[in-house]
Amino acid sequence: MRHAITNETYQKLVESMNEAVWMGDKNHNTIYANPKFCELTGYKSVEIKKMNSYSFWDKETIEKIKKIDATERKSGLSSSYEGRLLTKEGKQIPVLISGTPLSGGGSIAILTDLRNLKKKEDIYKRLVEHMNEAVWMGDKNEVTVYANPKFCELMEYSLEEMLGRKSYDFWDEKSAARVKNVNKFKRKKGISSTYEGKLQTKSGKKIPVFLSGTPLADGGTIGIMTDLRDLKEQKDLYKRLVEHMNEAVWMGDKNEVTIYANPKFCELMEYSLEEMLGRKSYDFWDVESAQKVKLINQAKRKKGVSSSYEGALLTKSGKKIPVLLSGTPLADGGTIGIMTDLRKIKRKEEAEKILSNAVQNSNDAIVVFNNQEEIISWNKGAKILFGYKKDEIINVQLSKIFSKKEINFALKNITKLKNLDLEGKHKNKKTIKIAATVTPIYDNKKKKVFSYLLIGRDISEQTSFEEELALKYQKIREAYDKLGLVKRQTDYLLDLIELCNETNDKTKIADFIVTSIIMLTQGDACVLRKYNAKKDTLNLLSSFGVDRDWRGKAAINFKNCLTEKAYKSKMPLRILDVAKEHKHQSIYLVKKNNLASLLLIPLIYKSKLVGSLSLYADSKKKLEVFENAFIEKYCRLVSLVLGRNF
Repeated sequence: MRHAITNETYQKLVESMNEAVWMGDKNHNTIYANPKFCELTGYKSVEIKKMNSYSFWDKETIEKIKKIDATERKSGLSSSYEGRLLTKEGKQIPVLISGTPLSGGGSIAILTDLRNLKKKEDIYKRLVEHMNEAVWMGDKNEVTVYANPKFCELMEYSLEEMLGRKSYDFWDEKSAARVKNVNKFKRKKGISSTYEGKLQTKSGKKIPVFLSGTPLADGGTIGIMTDLRDLKEQKDLYKRLVEHMNEAVWMGDKNEVTIYANPKFCELMEYSLEEMLGRKSYDFWDVESAQKVKLINQAKRKKGVSSSYEGALLTKSGKKIPVLLSGTPLADGGTIGIMTDLRKIKRKEEAEKILSNAVQNSNDAIVVFNNQEEIISWNKGAKILFGYKKDEIINVQLSKIFSKKEINFALKNITKLKNLDLEGKHKNKKTIKIAATVTPIYDNKKKKVFSYLLIGRDISEQTSFEEELALKYQKIREAYDKLGLVKRQTDYLLDLIELCNETNDKTKIADFIVTSIIMLTQGDACVLRKYNAKKDTLNLLSSFGVDRDWRGKAAINFKNCLTEKAYKSKMPLRILDVAKEHKHQSIYLVKKNNLASLLLIPLIYKSKLVGSLSLYADSKKKLEVFENAFIEKYCRLVSLVLGRNF
C-alpha cells in the first residue's frame, strides 16, 4: 500500500536540508526560514520573521535581486546567481541563490554556502567529471571552453581536440539547425530548454541524446546530455513508466485535443482512453477551471512556459475532483499535464482547520512562549482567563501575567511535575489561581527546547477539583509522551487519518479513537460500539474509564435502546442523569462506575448507522463538559473510519 507524504514529512525534509531555505511575500518580508538559514545568518527564527530580505544582503546583491525581480521573477521564471549574505555580526558569506517565484507574488530561495567551494575551486570540476551525463560548456559565441570526460568519451575526441570548436560541429545537420534556433530565441534571452537531438562523433556515428541547455551569467551556455540509446532500444519505456505512475497524466496536441491519457487519468475521470481521444482538454474540467486552463494556455503554455495551479476535474458521472495541475509545453506545440489528486490533502486541510479552531476556541487557556519568555500564541481561553486580547499580549513578556518567581518555578519543575499550581494576574490586577501543565517543545534536529506550551484552567473557586485536574493533565502529558507529538498536542484528527493509512489493526484504531475523545473532552469514560446490521446489535469495540464488568457486556440490542432514539432523530442525545433513563441498558454499571451524565452520538455513514459513541461524566461536572461542537465534527471522521475500515 502506497502512502501519501504528509505535510509534516515535507516540513521535516526542509528543516533537515543542508541548504538554507528562505521564503518571503511579494514585499520581500520573511514568512519562513529553515534552521540552516538561521544557523547561517546567526539570527533566531523569531527575529527573522520580523525582517525584510534586504537586511540579509550586501548592497551589490540587493541591486542584483531588484534587477532579477523586475525581469525573471516578474515573468514567473526561476533563476540562479551568486550573492553575499550578511550575518547578524556583519560577516559576508558567499552563497549560490536559487530563486523561484510563488503564485501569490512571493518567492522562495534556496541558498548554498559557497565558502568551501571558494576554498576548493576544483570541486565543481571534480563533480562534473564524475557525472554519468555528458557535459559541454561554451562561451557566448558557442565556442567550446570545457567538456567533461563523459562527453569526450561519447564524442571520441580528446578535450584538446574540442577546445575552440563551435558546438554546432558536434551535432548532425538537423540537430545543429535546431540548436541554433533555440540559442537565437531562448538561450540569448536567458531561458533554459530541453529537447532531443543527435550528436555526431569523430567516427561519424550518430548518438541520440536528451539535451538540457541552460544559459550562463556571462552569456555562455552549459549543456547536459543524457545518452538515449538504451531508451531508444526500449521504445515503450516512457509509456510503461507513465502508465504506472500514481499521478494522472494527460497529453494533447497544439489544439488541446487529447492524444493520450494514462490509466490513472482514465480511472480518475471514469472514461476509457478511447472515449477521451479526440476530445478537447476543456471538456474534462468544470466551468471555472476550464476558463483558467484557457487563460494560462494563452498567456504561458503557447509561450513555452510551464505552470502549476489548482483546478477541479469533472468526471463522467459529474463528480468534481480537486487536483494540482502541472502543465508543461511540448516541442511540437502540444501540452502534457500531470495531475495530483488533492482530495486527501483537502480533507487534511479541513481537519487542520477544525483542529486550529478547536485550540483557539478551547475553554482552557493555551499559551505558547519562547526561550526569551515572550508570548507567541494566545487562544480564546487565555483571553477569558486573563482578560487580555490577543493583539495586546503577543510578543509581550510572560511576566505580564506571571511573576518571575512563578515562571522560574514552572520551568524548574517542568520535568518533575505534570501539574503545577500557579498564580497569575488578570488584566484587572486580580490574582488568579490556575492548574497548569508546561510542556517543552523541541527542535528535532538540534534536540534543544525552542519554546514551551502552557495549558491552564482557573481553579480559584474549584479547589475540590484539584485531584481531577491533576489526573486530567497527567493523562494529557502521558498521551503526548506516548505519541511523541510534542509540537502538535491536539492534532488528533490528522493522527487518526494517518493511523488509518498506516494500519488495518481495528483494535488499535478503536483504542485511539476512545483515548483521543477522552483527551479532547476531559470526560470520565468513553465507550465505542459498532453496529451489526445482521444481528441488530451494537458490539463493543473499545472503552476507557469503565470497569471489567462493563467491558464484559460485548453486545447490546439496538431495538429500543438510546442509540436507536439518537439515530432516528439524527442528533446526539444529552442526558443529565443517565441513571433515570430507562432505555439505558447498563444502569447498574453506570451507578457502579460513579457516572452521571451522558452524551451519546450516533455514528452515521452514507445515511446508515455504523455505530455509537457514548461519553460519560461524573456528577461533579454534569453535561457542560460535552458542550463542544468540535466533538460532533470529530465523530464525523470516526463514522467514516467505521464505515470504510470496519
